[in-house]
Amino acid sequence: MNQRLLDLGLPGILENPDHLAALTDEQIDELAAIRDEAADALDQDESNADLIDTIYLAHMTLSSALFLRAIASDVEIPDLPAAQVLVRSWGGGLLLSCDADSVREIIAPRQTLDVLTKAGLPAKADPELTFSLPPTRLSDMVELAEDEVDDASSKEFFSTFWKIGETDDGDVLCLDERADCAVVLLDAEWGYYAQQFVNSSIGHLLQCLEAWRVLEQDDANEIGDAIERFERAVDRIDPRALTEGAFWFDMMAMLEEEDEE
Repeated sequence: MNQRLLDLGLPGILENPDHLAALTDEQIDELAAIRDEAADALDQDESNADLIDTIYLAHMTLSSALFLRAIASDVEIPDLPAAQVLVRSWGGGLLLSCDADSVREIIAPRQTLDVLTKAGLPAKADPELTFSLPPTRLSDMVELAEDEVDDASSKEFFSTFWKIGETDDGDVLCLDERADCAVVLLDAEWGYYAQQFVNSSIGHLLQCLEAWRVLEQDDANEIGDAIERFERAVDRIDPRALTEGAFWFDMMAMLEEEDEE
């Protein structure tokens, strides 16, 4: 194994969520550097198994650490308004909900179930997301490993995720039962194991989608001003969504890069 990964405590820290969540900014940066340097080297040696293993382990550790850092954040999560209020505050296309019987197996807070059954989600919404309700257990959808041990482990891992949507790239948006049904994005390119924090709940997701819709309609002369308004809106809605590596954090970074070009 890569010595720098060993120095960071791998692979042992992968079994310790508290340790992963507590990685410092310097350790996070080191993981990203190890991954990127190995990826550059792989361009020159495409069959190097050690480099492939290094990239995989560094990226999985990095994505898990950033996700857990968001989940473990001690920032206060604003209360959600009632589902009916969420519906009235949504200015986009028709919201599609599901019946209570279709979500009875999901281990979720009452508010999450209320949003699913009394508010819902749009069929499509920017940034290029497609939604489908009722949620579907991810373990019933993904192709699991053939090895019996890996199969059991994968099934256990994916059984806690309920798919509610996907991106144009095929990444899936899920409710994560292990995190009180926070919304997480699972990366298809990494076998759906690499995870990214999106929102603290499906209700907070709907509010952030509305903030993004407003951002796209903002007629400000300076895109920087519109981005600042969006950031303030997300901070009011769900401050955990602005932690490093989170979905909305990355979307803002993308907008800022485009503004600088």
